[in-house]
This record gives sequence, C-alpha cells and structure tokens, in this order.
Amino acid sequence: MSGYQLSACPHDGGGAPSDDPGKLPASKDTLLTIGNVSKMFNVSRFTLLSYERLGLIRRRHRAGNRLVYGWIDCDRLAFIIKARRVGFTVRQVAPIIKAAEAGVLLQSVKEARTKCLDLIDQLDTRRHALRDALAELQHLYKLLSKKLPDDNRVDFNGLEKSDPA
Repeated sequence: MSGYQLSACPHDGGGAPSDDPGKLPASKDTLLTIGNVSKMFNVSRFTLLSYERLGLIRRRHRAGNRLVYGWIDCDRLAFIIKARRVGFTVRQVAPIIKAAEAGVLLQSVKEARTKCLDLIDQLDTRRHALRDALAELQHLYKLLSKKLPDDNRVDFNGLEKSDPA
C-alpha cells in the first residue's frame, strides 16, 4: 500500500519477534523469500500464493535468481492477518489493499474508502458489544466472589489474593 507503513517494520526500527503473526522480525537483512515470509507470519506458502493470485501481494524483487517480497508486501500481509483475526475475510479487505496501489482509478479509491468506513463501523459496533459483555462479566465475577471466603478469592488478573498474614 503506497505510503502505508506498519510500526512493526524493521526498516523503521519497530521490529517484533516472529512468534506474533502479523509482526516482522527485527532484522532488515532478512531475505524475504516465500519460505521466510511464511515463517515470519506463521502462514502457509499456499496462503501466500493465494494472496498473490488475488493480487494482494507480489514477489516484485530479485535476490540472485530468486523472486522475493518487498517490505510493502509484508505490510499488506500484516494488515490481512490483523483483519482476519478480527473476523474480516480477505475478500472484504482486498479492494482496500488494491485501491492503495499507484495508478488506480479514482472510482476504486472512492469505493475502497466507503468499504473502509463500513469495516470501521462494524468494528466499532463490536467494540461496544465487547465492552458491554465485559462489564457484565466483571459484575458477575464480583457477585460470585462475594460468595467465597476471602482466602479463595481471585482478583481480575487471575492471580489469587495474597493472605495478609
């Protein structure tokens, strides 16, 4: 996505361990082969090839005789993974990713902006529902905790309260 950068990119100093899907490793010297990117993001090679077929990522550089991804493709992949993690499909975010390309028709950009707003609204609705459910669970937890003797209570962090003795 032109101009779109994630803070996890090692080329801007915000690297993260590879055990967190959607975040890049700390080394900007990593060769972005399909195998390395697959490991970095904990996705299969088949998934990467599927995203290539959909036009969402592309091995656009050469390292010797091998085609490799660019950091922009890793940014896109991180976005796709985050979108999937919150329940969006690849088809829902594909127009947004494609509209960020240089040389795209103005109509595609307008449609992608509309899609962005739609997805933002969906996430905002979920956030409110999650807050309501969380508040209710916290209330129920307090009610249940009152039924236990003090030495059997657990705080909200899941840690048992220490005995004041």
